[in-house]
Amino acid sequence: MTQAARYDPRVSGLSQVVKSMAEPQRVYHDKAGNVRAEHIDGALHLYRHQDILRINRHPAVLGNGGKGGSFGHDARLIPLEIDGEDHKKWRRLLDPMFAPKQVARLEAQVRDLARELIDGFAPTGKAELYEDFCTPLPCLIFLRLVGAPVEDLDFFLEFKEGVVHPKGETTEEIDADMAAAGGKLMEYFVGFLAEKRKNADSEDDVIANLIRSEIDGQPLAELDLVNILFLFMFAGLDTVTSSMSCIFGWLGRHPEERKRLAQDMSLITAAVEELLRYESPVPSGMRYPTEDIDLGDGLVIRAGEDINAFWASANVDPTFYDDALTVKLDRGRKDHMVFATGTHRCLGSHLARLELRLAVEELLKRIPDYTVDTAALTYDNCAVRAVENLWISFPPSSTR
Repeated sequence: MTQAARYDPRVSGLSQVVKSMAEPQRVYHDKAGNVRAEHIDGALHLYRHQDILRINRHPAVLGNGGKGGSFGHDARLIPLEIDGEDHKKWRRLLDPMFAPKQVARLEAQVRDLARELIDGFAPTGKAELYEDFCTPLPCLIFLRLVGAPVEDLDFFLEFKEGVVHPKGETTEEIDADMAAAGGKLMEYFVGFLAEKRKNADSEDDVIANLIRSEIDGQPLAELDLVNILFLFMFAGLDTVTSSMSCIFGWLGRHPEERKRLAQDMSLITAAVEELLRYESPVPSGMRYPTEDIDLGDGLVIRAGEDINAFWASANVDPTFYDDALTVKLDRGRKDHMVFATGTHRCLGSHLARLELRLAVEELLKRIPDYTVDTAALTYDNCAVRAVENLWISFPPSSTR
C-alpha cells in the first residue's frame, strides 16, 4: 500500500495561483464571497471570517494535531505547535513576557534603532527598504530580546532564509533546503544556550529569564529552549520584516494616502491595523479537528480532516467587511485574523504592532516624500507574503 501524499500548503493549488501576485486580495475576496469552503489537494480550505473564527476557538480543534515539527526541525515549536494542557502551561509562562506593559518598555529602543537605520541611508537619497530597513530593524530587536550578540546578525539572516523561504518546487526539495538550514541553526542555538547559562543569573533578557524559570517544578529542558528559540527566530526575523515590507510596499503604490499619514500621524496606529488586514502577511494556517464540527448551512467538518484556514480570505471576506477590498486607513478595526485568534493567537502580536507603528512613524517623519520603483517590486505570497526590491528615492537629508 502506498502512503498518501501529505498536504503541503506551500505547494497547494491556491498558493501557486497567488504565488507572485502583487495584489492577490481579489482572489481571496472572491473565494470568501463565492465559495466559503472547498477541498483542494486533500485538505479543506476555509475562507470565511466567521467560520475560521469558530474553528480557531473550538475546543476540539488543535493547532498541530500531532503532526510533528516544521521549519526543518523535527521537534514541535513552543508554543505554536503544541496543544492541550501543555500549550496552556507554556502560554502561562510566556505570555507575561510579551504582555503590553512589557513590550512598552522596548519603545525607546525600537525608535532609536529605527532612527539609526534611517541615518544610514537618508544622506544617499535612495534605499532598498527590504534590506536596509525592514530586515535589520526587527532582526536586531530580536537579538537584543534574546540576548544574542549583534555580531551574529549576518549568520541568522543567511540561514533563516533557508528555514522560512526555502527553495524548491516540490515538497521534498523544499524540505531538504529547510532541513539543511535548520541543522545549522540548531547547532548555533545549542552553543548559544551553553554560553547563556554561564551568566543567566545576572542578565534580564527573555532567554535568561527562561533559563531561570520552571515548568512543573523543573528547569526548562535544553530541547524546549531550542524549540522556543526557533519560534522566536521565525517570528522576530521574518514575520515582522515581511509585514513591514507589505506596508511600505502599499504606501509606495499609494502616495496620496502616504502623504495623508505623514501629515496626520495620529492615523498611523489605525492605518497599521488596516494595512495588516488588507495585506495578510501570513496567508493561512493549519488546524486539525478531533471531532465532527457543524458550521451550519450544510458545512460539516469531519474529525481528522486537515483544515487550511485562509486568514487572507477572512481578512477581505465581503460577508464580514464592508468594502473589503478598499483600504480605509481610519477603519480602526482589530477583528482581522493577521495574528490568528483563539488558543493559538500570536504570542508576539503586541511587539509586532509596536515595531510596525514606530517604523512607519520614523520613516515618514524623516522621509515623508519618496517615490517607489513599482515595476521592480517582487512579491512572494506562499508561506509568508513579502515585498522585495523595494527601492525608494527621495531628497537626500543629513539631519534628523
